[in-house]
Amino acid sequence: MNPHLKYKTVQSYSWTRVDMLIVVYDQAVAALSDGARLLEQNRSAELPAVKLRAMKTLLAIAEGLNLQRGELPIQVLRLVVFALDQVRIESAEAWRTAESVISTLRAGFLEIQDEARNDEYEGRIPALDAVH
Repeated sequence: MNPHLKYKTVQSYSWTRVDMLIVVYDQAVAALSDGARLLEQNRSAELPAVKLRAMKTLLAIAEGLNLQRGELPIQVLRLVVFALDQVRIESAEAWRTAESVISTLRAGFLEIQDEARNDEYEGRIPALDAVH
């Protein structure tokens, strides 16, 4: 298909909740990967800044969970707390474990990304700008 025609067929959508969430998960996975790599390379002097970045990002994920919405957000919180516990350990294996857990959560959101966008666009879930 001609790229111009393809562009014309795609509706112009704004930033959605799932888009934002995936970016936050991307940042968490990147920080956890960076920390594991530093530990693998015996560069632990550089770890505090990466550890802070990982912890801030994981806490942002936890803060965004609505625990009143049933068991799923509670399970996600448990996994995030597990990842935070792993980050406290100066072990590449612990950091890789945390990275794997968060990557798995991220993959789940990627699987439902299109459906979640459509739900937001069609009003089945409130748009970001509608929530204050």
